[in-house]
Amino acid sequence: MNRMDLDYIQDSICYRFENLNLLIQAFTRKSYSEENPGTENNEVLEFYGDEILDMYVTKLMYKETGKVSEKGFVSSKNEGELTKLKAAIVNKKVLAACIQSLGFDKFLIMGNGDIQNNVQETPSVREDLFEAIIGAVAVDSSWNYEKLGKVCKNMLQMTTINGYLEVLVHDKCEQLGLGTPAYTSMKYEGYDPTPWGSDLFNCRIYQPHGYTAINPETGLYEYSVSIGEKKFIGTGDGIYQAFLDCNSKAYKWICRLEISKILQAIDFENPVSTLHELDQKKIIMHLGYTFNEYFDTNGNPIWRCTAYIEGLHGDFSAEGVSKKEVKQKAARKVLEELVNANMEM
Repeated sequence: MNRMDLDYIQDSICYRFENLNLLIQAFTRKSYSEENPGTENNEVLEFYGDEILDMYVTKLMYKETGKVSEKGFVSSKNEGELTKLKAAIVNKKVLAACIQSLGFDKFLIMGNGDIQNNVQETPSVREDLFEAIIGAVAVDSSWNYEKLGKVCKNMLQMTTINGYLEVLVHDKCEQLGLGTPAYTSMKYEGYDPTPWGSDLFNCRIYQPHGYTAINPETGLYEYSVSIGEKKFIGTGDGIYQAFLDCNSKAYKWICRLEISKILQAIDFENPVSTLHELDQKKIIMHLGYTFNEYFDTNGNPIWRCTAYIEGLHGDFSAEGVSKKEVKQKAARKVLEELVNANMEM
């Protein structure tokens, strides 16, 4: 690991180490320290990072789902739902995808056994590295919770959609005949402290001398992607965050364009099947249904179904005597709302 590698890592997580040995230690596996006595490994840092990440995500859920009223603390989710939400955010696959999308695993310092077994490609090793980096930041910053929160946020954002937004944007543009996306960092006159490299962040970023990607009015980095005449500008605390943000905006727009084309000739005969197909294609996200059964005054069973997808708000509920019937009715309401929402695009 050389200085350029260390600069790349620090720029990616938007944190500069006072003690670079801590960052190197975060990448050092136990197998290496066993073969090189006197070398510290990342196991303890990983332990601290795990605890910090739990605290950060718990606090984030508290802010997003709870509030304090005159009667006390009120949460929009119960204990079981919060447990599932936390597990979804900090599970092994999510943390491993973050490390993989950044390419951090290629910097691991390993012993011969680990090298021969290619352990850097396993999710558990990538997860350990994610936590060790956070642990190293904790020690280096003397447990500055503001800095730790910023690093946790930046690293978790690396997994937006699935950590491969650029690939998704490119593929969807090709599928829809939109041409090849054109990427560029924004250019403002001024000095940029970032150590630009020829392949920085694998984004092919190059900044001419005397220019910066930092907007002087906001203090944020800016990066853009153009798809035809449409241009999406992303912002972030670092250039990689801005790169992800512009891809996120572009991807959402492409998805809306794609679904608009599909909805122009949508089949309402079997709305449940249609929604399932849209979910499988990742045109809509996190499709789900909830069911409740109750009885009318005559003792007859009544089913109530509520359908929901990520980002679509409204009452998509239906009632009837058949569970299959109410599911179809609820799904149809979702489809109708999708059509109405995309007509305005």
